[in-house]
Amino acid sequence: MRIGFSKNVNASDANSGKHKFFIRLATEMKTRGIKIDNKKPDVYIYLPTDKICQKAKINILRLDGLVMNTRWNYKAKNKEILKSIKHSDGIIYQGSFCKEAYNKFLKVKDNKKFKIIFNGASPDEFLPRNVKNYFLANSKWRPHKRLKDIIHSYIKALETGLKSDLLVTGDVGEKIKHPKIKYLGWKNSNELKILLSGAIASLHLTWLDWCPNSMIEAIVARCPVIYTKSGGHTEIAKNSGIGIKDKEWNFKLIDLYNPPSIDGNAVAKAMLFLEKNKSILYKERKDLDISCVCDKYLFYIKKFLK
Repeated sequence: MRIGFSKNVNASDANSGKHKFFIRLATEMKTRGIKIDNKKPDVYIYLPTDKICQKAKINILRLDGLVMNTRWNYKAKNKEILKSIKHSDGIIYQGSFCKEAYNKFLKVKDNKKFKIIFNGASPDEFLPRNVKNYFLANSKWRPHKRLKDIIHSYIKALETGLKSDLLVTGDVGEKIKHPKIKYLGWKNSNELKILLSGAIASLHLTWLDWCPNSMIEAIVARCPVIYTKSGGHTEIAKNSGIGIKDKEWNFKLIDLYNPPSIDGNAVAKAMLFLEKNKSILYKERKDLDISCVCDKYLFYIKKFLK
């Protein structure tokens, strides 16, 4: 069987979370003896922003987030996504929340063969837990990722006895300065695995994320997560950390970059608890292991080739 991807899966590094996932999936498929071939694939796995492969027998669309933000050209962008859905032979959703959003917001009916499969990562990518005295905030920062809320919650925790630092990766724009907050800038995969190994917890307070790779990576690395209970976070977090109540989406147009406030005291309380219980090691999440994820992709794909 030959499988192709709409992104360069032979690249040494990725320019987005979805690209990074494709690289991981393709790498795992190669270990199963599958040939990765974009020129004449039997099956082509592509993103809604990309075109189908005319030479492929089967084109499978892997859907991530749709566009519900009033600040973007949502009509045009969603029109392109709907066109991709129409031309696909099968659909893979990142999660139940993702599928529900397409059903309710874009009125996509289940008239195509579809499957729900989470993103994944390999435990072998990460180091054993070696917990230090810091929390980690790792993301591609935009307003709905709530970096300001993370920082304000962290400062609340400091005011009630927290001792640990806060490390922030990525391009944060304007910085809220504090002696115990360290802005690290962009980090590569090797640097991130060291950070995840030592973090007391990784913070994911985004409003309405789908299946964020940064959160998947933290969970697979056995790093506890503090996450908001909205969007796709809850279904992928399961028992891998502490959830914070958040406003759910009503599947209508929203100003995504003006997210509702969250309970900073609840976040601070979670940070204090995890600092005092650093030895907690949450269960290994085999469902997010790229090997298990690959199994699900291949089982789904083989149904089309019978």
